Amino acid sequence: MASTQALYDALIIGSGMAGLAAARELSRAHLRVLLLEARHRTGGRIHTTRVQSQPVDLGGSMVHGFREGNPVAALITRDLDLDVHIPQGAKGLVVGAQGPLAEADATSLLATSSQNAFAPAAGTSPDASIASLLLPTLQRDPRLVALARTAEIGAGTRLEDQAAQYAGFEQGFKGTDAFPLNGYGEIADTLVADVKAGGGQVRLGAEVTSVEDLGEGNGVRVSTRDGDSYTARAVISTIPHAVLQQSPPTFSPPLSPAFLSAIERMRTGTLEKVVLSYPSAWWPSPAETGSFLLLPLSDEPASSAQTLADVFERTVIPVASFERIGATPHPTLLAYVGAAAAQVIARYSVDEVAAAFHEYLVRRLSPSSSPPPPSSVDAASAAAPSPPSTSAPAPPAPTTTHVTTWLRDPFSLGATSAPTPLTSSSDGTRASPLDFHIVSRPTWGGRLGWAGEHTDVDQHGSVAGAFISGRREGRRVCEALEG
Repeated sequence: MASTQALYDALIIGSGMAGLAAARELSRAHLRVLLLEARHRTGGRIHTTRVQSQPVDLGGSMVHGFREGNPVAALITRDLDLDVHIPQGAKGLVVGAQGPLAEADATSLLATSSQNAFAPAAGTSPDASIASLLLPTLQRDPRLVALARTAEIGAGTRLEDQAAQYAGFEQGFKGTDAFPLNGYGEIADTLVADVKAGGGQVRLGAEVTSVEDLGEGNGVRVSTRDGDSYTARAVISTIPHAVLQQSPPTFSPPLSPAFLSAIERMRTGTLEKVVLSYPSAWWPSPAETGSFLLLPLSDEPASSAQTLADVFERTVIPVASFERIGATPHPTLLAYVGAAAAQVIARYSVDEVAAAFHEYLVRRLSPSSSPPPPSSVDAASAAAPSPPSTSAPAPPAPTTTHVTTWLRDPFSLGATSAPTPLTSSSDGTRASPLDFHIVSRPTWGGRLGWAGEHTDVDQHGSVAGAFISGRREGRRVCEALEG
């Protein structure tokens, strides 16, 4: 039989950054707060692991725009008194079919790519994708197409699926990238401690199955899969968009048609990380190189790949080296696999993905390996110097591997909300940036509110969006309850 707990002032569903930011505002106002978290850990899509005793973030990892006004910067350094690490002077290599491009060639290529950045013209058709308008202008050099597709990694969706009409609508934080010194996990843990110090409670393993409005003056009842139920004067949901779209709790009374229609139109992007840690750094110039950009070896779509090797060969993949950018250097590489490629690798086990990506890295980066033959994607770089022939021993196998599975995680079902897609809901309404606003509006007389990165039009898809939205809803509920 379900047990009903005492009345709380506010109940928050989810203990990711949005939920923790909301709980912090409420507990600081001396309100009785309860966080319910479906996982058996806090943090949500913030998850820090240790590799060679050093932090590596498998979810959110950087504070973008650290010196340019991102409020997460003030949260970390001023409010929580924690430190960040800003890598200085690291070089980046662009790796083509014949190996790393010469510095002058890479610089020219990247400069040309930035000049070709897409911006919608007045009167852009609502049926046009970014791909349909941008990619035909870049066919003179397939490498420019590959660089354009780097935008798919953070977005989590193909350029073919992004509405050209709204390209660049969001004004996300840009500029200085900082890494929380001990990972975002320390920030989440510190916020949890702050909430508990203010009298707040956190329940783990509490998957919410229903949310019921009891009417003005009676609060909202929230029930969990283990049979418990809780009542609060107000509830804030930070359930990720994809979960609301695919496997939501039961809401009674039903949510508004406008809300459900917006949820239907929005999309969640796919992005996975592959982490390989080695006994020693074997890749080119490890003391200088902080990142590699692996250009694809084929222009075939990753979605039709038959093997993992095909997936990687058909995808532009950024790789970060903690040997150079880590606060404490360690021989670990972290790759970002996004959009269609991330959907394909989800069909394989994490061990298969790690093994296949190690083999691919050896092919692309090891001086002891023969370079792959030139392809249509990188024919323009065929004249670049080939890696020197050497009898150096083969690179060692990785000692530690991690492959994220955010797409298969039932409590995330993807990475982050994607830019405005080329979709329409069943009522015929086209997707637009307004959808991010619609899903942020409270309902049931303000007793049920919404937070999470998918509820912030400018910072969606980021930790900043989660934090800003949680702080917004926490303050709104505080004012409502005090009123």
